[in-house]
Amino acid sequence: MIYYDMDNADDQQRMIKAAPMGVMPRQTKYGDADAAGIPYGEAYPDDLVDLKDAKEIIQHCHDEKIFPVYHQQATWAPTDFEWTQDGLGYCWTWSGTGNLMNCRAREGKETVMLAPVSMGWLVNWRNKGNYLESFIRGVQERGIAPASYVPDQHSPNPRKFKKGWEAAALNFRLPEKSVWDCDPGKMLQHCLSQLKLGVSLYSAWNRLFHAMSVVGLLWDETKYNNVVWQVRNSHNETEPIHMSGRNAEPDESFGFNSTLTC
Repeated sequence: MIYYDMDNADDQQRMIKAAPMGVMPRQTKYGDADAAGIPYGEAYPDDLVDLKDAKEIIQHCHDEKIFPVYHQQATWAPTDFEWTQDGLGYCWTWSGTGNLMNCRAREGKETVMLAPVSMGWLVNWRNKGNYLESFIRGVQERGIAPASYVPDQHSPNPRKFKKGWEAAALNFRLPEKSVWDCDPGKMLQHCLSQLKLGVSLYSAWNRLFHAMSVVGLLWDETKYNNVVWQVRNSHNETEPIHMSGRNAEPDESFGFNSTLTC
């Protein structure tokens, strides 16, 4: 198990491996879906989980393999699979792309590896950070290209992509009103409410300028809030990492609830 105490500065730096700044704090306030351009209303839950039941819910989700970590292992990210941005400041698309593939796995769709770097058009193909909202709008509009169209997965240069990549990307999009914007004031409750449905979370940690995918929770009464966050990182790890402490909780999270049919 790769474990980090997120209240420890050394662990924080060890986790991000001094990666270049990859994600900026959100542009809009929580709940301002119109301004953010992220219509999420239909994906918002009828009922949030009661955190008094968190221990039982977490155990149930592991017993029944509901958490997205199991979808990854069964499809696009099996054991010993590396998911790496390789020095690019593109955590915002590596994590977002992973979440889209998680969503497809949850829907029972064919496993198709997608190319995070194909979203580089959002930053004019430069090596720079971006906002989570920008990625979401981009995937709703133009989608993510299959990896088979991108020979070099770490070169944000569309001239090297295979012809037809933009048309192929349209098959891997988020529809409108498919994104659940988690309330930062109730982050654990909102995240668990999504995770128990098998939905992974496209998340950002502002103090780290880093984006990752939350794919599960563990119950540990020795840790802050009794939880350990299971997270898919993008720095050569071959398994999900585990984070605990006050600073382990993400500052923003979005759940992808459905994808367009392909």
